[in-house]
Amino acid sequence: MSGREDTAAETPAGRRFGRPWEKPIESTEGLEGLLPEDEDIPLSEEAYLSATTAEYRDLAEEIARGGESTPGPVAASMAGVGTGLVDFADVTGQRGPTEEELEHIEQAASSDLTMRIISAVVLIGLFGVSLFFGGWLFTAFIAFLMVIALGEFFTTLRRQGYVPIALFGLLAMLGTALAAHLGGPAPMLVVVLLAALAVVLFYSLVPRRRPLDNLALTVFGTAWVSLLGFAIIIGRSTRAIPLILLLVIVVAVFDIGQYASGRAMGRHPMAPALSPKKTWEGYVGGTVLAIATGAFLSTVDYFPVSLNQSLVLIAIVVVLSPIGDAAESLIKRSLGVKDMGAVMPGHGGLLDRLDGLLFVVPAAYLFLGAAGLL
Repeated sequence: MSGREDTAAETPAGRRFGRPWEKPIESTEGLEGLLPEDEDIPLSEEAYLSATTAEYRDLAEEIARGGESTPGPVAASMAGVGTGLVDFADVTGQRGPTEEELEHIEQAASSDLTMRIISAVVLIGLFGVSLFFGGWLFTAFIAFLMVIALGEFFTTLRRQGYVPIALFGLLAMLGTALAAHLGGPAPMLVVVLLAALAVVLFYSLVPRRRPLDNLALTVFGTAWVSLLGFAIIIGRSTRAIPLILLLVIVVAVFDIGQYASGRAMGRHPMAPALSPKKTWEGYVGGTVLAIATGAFLSTVDYFPVSLNQSLVLIAIVVVLSPIGDAAESLIKRSLGVKDMGAVMPGHGGLLDRLDGLLFVVPAAYLFLGAAGLL
């Protein structure tokens, strides 16, 4: 008896049916290429219907007992064919992405990263130029950001069926920027209040669908985005460039630290319902990096702040920036959207990048003014 016959006799099929090739099949049509060319082995139909392996038998017994098993490839012996590997995907039909699909995914990720870098560089470049020349150019740059951000908010509302009065809000952004440049906080507040009164008057005279919702959203968006106007007031200071740079650097470092630490060690979400990707580990990492950066910058003569003043600014950033981010996340969740816009490729909307600053800038202005640094 050959070694092949000994092996077959010991398989479950061999024990159940005897030798599975005792009954020769009448034809081998369709089996060309499957039979070994150097062996003349009579094959039976029963062999192909019943042949299996001990691995399949053990797996079936394990499942029948209610045990757990890890899907994986198993050896599948078939009479006349030999042994091959049958993967879990061959049974379930659930296969992973092909090489072409993986390549497409990698190219998309690379393209997205490239667009993120390009759009960030463009925005930083415009910011740097406007801050360097200062005056009306910096005011125009901030006014441009405010108009785009509020426009994104109103556009998102319209896509969800709301009808805010965008004209009043956008005109209020220009008026707020002008008031901040010429007067300060009090004129800014007057402009926002006048815009709110104009919206109330409009809805009182012109019948509109869902007036209360649309009125509240128009006034809220206008007041919310107008907080960025405090950057214009800081920009009117004699120390505008170092103070604004210090604030922007701390905010950027805090965000980068949060992202890097969260990716590396994040386990416990800060607000699972609003922003599941933001973790406490990321928050701690961002805070530590911001403190280290702020402490170092306070030793540089160019930045007119002491260590204690720098730590206060850092505290403002690490407390209010996450609150601003959570506030926008709450709005986006309520509206059922992922981003407020797509004006910054790879980043989403401009408002998605400014959300933390909207609460940080007014608080920083109040502290800088109280400390006599403006």
